Amino acid sequence: MRWVHVHIEGLVQGVGFRPFVFKLGHELKLKGWVSNGVDGVHIAAGGNQEHVEKFIVQLQQSAPAESFVTQFSVEEISEIRVSNFQIVASNPLGMPNLLITPDLGLCDACEKDILTPTDKRHHYPFTTCTHCGPRYSILKSLPYDRHTTSMDVFEMCHECETEYHDPRNRRHFSQTNSCPECSIPLRLVNNQGVQLSALWKEALSIVLKRLEAGEIAAIKGIGGYLLMTDATNRSAIKKLRKRKHRPSKPFAIIYPDLETLKQDADVTEQEVKAFESIQSPVVLVRAKVTPTSGICLDQIAPGLTHIGAMRPYTAMFALLLKEWRKPIIATSGNLSGSPIVYEDHQAILELGAIADVFLVHDREIQISEDDSVMRFSKNHRLFLRRSRGYAPTFLNTQFASGQDCILAMGSDMKSAFTLQATGRIYISQYLGDLETYDSQQSYRHTLDHLLSLVRVKPQQIVIDAHPNYFSSQLGKQLAECWQIPVEEVFHHEAHAGSVLAENKLLDNTEPILCITWDGTGYGEDKHSWGGEFFTYEKQSFKRLTHLAYIPVWQGDAMAREPRLSALFLCRDFLKETSLRNKFKDAEWSYYLKLIQTKPTQYTSSIGRLFDAVAVMLNLCDHNTFEGEAAMLLETHAMKGKCLSHYTVNWTQHLFDAALLMNQILTDLDQHVPTERIAYKFHGWLVDVIYQVALRNQFKHVALSGGVFQNALLIDLIEEKMNDTFNIYLNKELSANDENISLGQLACVSMKRRQEQNQFALNYH
Repeated sequence: MRWVHVHIEGLVQGVGFRPFVFKLGHELKLKGWVSNGVDGVHIAAGGNQEHVEKFIVQLQQSAPAESFVTQFSVEEISEIRVSNFQIVASNPLGMPNLLITPDLGLCDACEKDILTPTDKRHHYPFTTCTHCGPRYSILKSLPYDRHTTSMDVFEMCHECETEYHDPRNRRHFSQTNSCPECSIPLRLVNNQGVQLSALWKEALSIVLKRLEAGEIAAIKGIGGYLLMTDATNRSAIKKLRKRKHRPSKPFAIIYPDLETLKQDADVTEQEVKAFESIQSPVVLVRAKVTPTSGICLDQIAPGLTHIGAMRPYTAMFALLLKEWRKPIIATSGNLSGSPIVYEDHQAILELGAIADVFLVHDREIQISEDDSVMRFSKNHRLFLRRSRGYAPTFLNTQFASGQDCILAMGSDMKSAFTLQATGRIYISQYLGDLETYDSQQSYRHTLDHLLSLVRVKPQQIVIDAHPNYFSSQLGKQLAECWQIPVEEVFHHEAHAGSVLAENKLLDNTEPILCITWDGTGYGEDKHSWGGEFFTYEKQSFKRLTHLAYIPVWQGDAMAREPRLSALFLCRDFLKETSLRNKFKDAEWSYYLKLIQTKPTQYTSSIGRLFDAVAVMLNLCDHNTFEGEAAMLLETHAMKGKCLSHYTVNWTQHLFDAALLMNQILTDLDQHVPTERIAYKFHGWLVDVIYQVALRNQFKHVALSGGVFQNALLIDLIEEKMNDTFNIYLNKELSANDENISLGQLACVSMKRRQEQNQFALNYH
């Protein structure tokens, strides 16, 4: 007889790991137990030497699909007196040291259950199992067990209890288990809070009738409320836009199934895989010119060729779409600029002016999450928003060594924070822009929740160098409260740090060209950066070159009004432009005087350059959402492929946009199609990158910042440069400011390595 203790760390709770171990132990006729702990899964197993060896191998080779093992250790132990193999109570003691399982979409087996008339869960809207359902969003504390989640208030019926303890059942130790007999209560109410029904089938019937009549329904999902309306009803979509104060930002659509989506869009193999994945993100796919379903493409994604599609990722959504049988708009339940609503008492209060009916249920959401959003270039997955299905898990922990506990606060735009604790890295879900009080409170609530789960107190805080960011100010307040040091990291170095960390390049011995292009970030000279080239060598950055500075006279207004970017860029040759038509008489007179004065600030932003070109091509004068002009410009460029490109002009080792704008004006004067001009602009950007990399003899080029969410730009860069250079992108994180907090953590890690190397050098 051989007895061993196996300790497995990583993403091993809420993914059916204990039932898997239990079943394997019984198959091999072993004795012992398996249990969750705050530091992973613990197993004591004993039996025939050959069977124990096989057990250890199978634990590593056949683990559940959604698990991820970071540490696997085996030690010999003395015999334990047990009669069989069993699952024993979890041990809540100790310091948490495990990866937190994200929320999971509906699995195929559960979808089959709800659609099978003879199944006890036929048409049951809260059907889940060990392989699917809410996890992180309902978690109160660790380890993951029913009593540590929002499911603790619901008592299982006898049949569910039997399933729960049956090792042959898919719901063996499924913490979210319930059925029609022990159902989670739900109710349908109107926007005054008056109950219309408390029966699922009746409530569903009413919702379907209301949607058919062009009304808007607010339905409680996994991470918050979603606003839904008919994607084929033009007046309903207009109503939603008006009520939500969202004039043109694209809406996501839930499709009943892949077949229906394929009738509306050309879907690649990569996109199909993402669409059908258990994470169930919103996936951007190219819409057909005439979608078969009749969706109002011009209303759903104005001016764009791609739509955001996702599958029904809960049993409730699957049943709704099975009856509805066509695409339905599903957008975050919030007013534009505010966080997603997830608490029932707030839903009617905040969404009552938008939705006509509310489908509410009693499974409380502990922490809100928006839907994740991604797109694909030819060779890469590009996150646009990392949230439900992915957060707060981050599997790359290469540089999170030791037991240091560090909190990185991130940025104020597209905010997310990163916590390094016990050798793990946790990255929060997308938390939006921190401009409003509600968004700031949501950020703080999410931070407090994660700190309580992991049960740590940070030893250091890292913030953006921008003095006016809420996230930076909060970081300073927390550092003062906890009596710990706070360190500042500049925005674009953090962007670069994130892509280096994700690609495990922090210790690279060869110099790396890091390019960080975005809309804005606080620079070391107190100007607004955004078109930066850094050399990364020996754990430090050096600014190599950048877009020649453009004057800024109107501060943040420039980001909201692309026409200002065009005006400031073309200030020396306004007569050759048609910009006069984009301003009222009083505005034009004011700005003509303004641009004669000395600017108080300058910017090197590539984002503002995108804005200016979009204005010159009459695509967008005012941004109704961040990045609108850039999205329209990319879409336009996809129609204008050509071989020619604009000449790059270098002024004192900086690349200058003035000649570019003159070349664009010449093309416009010669009536070159605007889509070809847009494409040539993208080619100009690629040529800038290529020339800097070639002139400075780099082999490695790392790209980060919101500009690199542009799939066309990524494809063109790889097409021109892949044979000569190694190109690196953000992988598990968005290229936008969601990656800033990880980059801040990486920069602190670089600094420590640099200090250690210097100490070693001095010592010797």
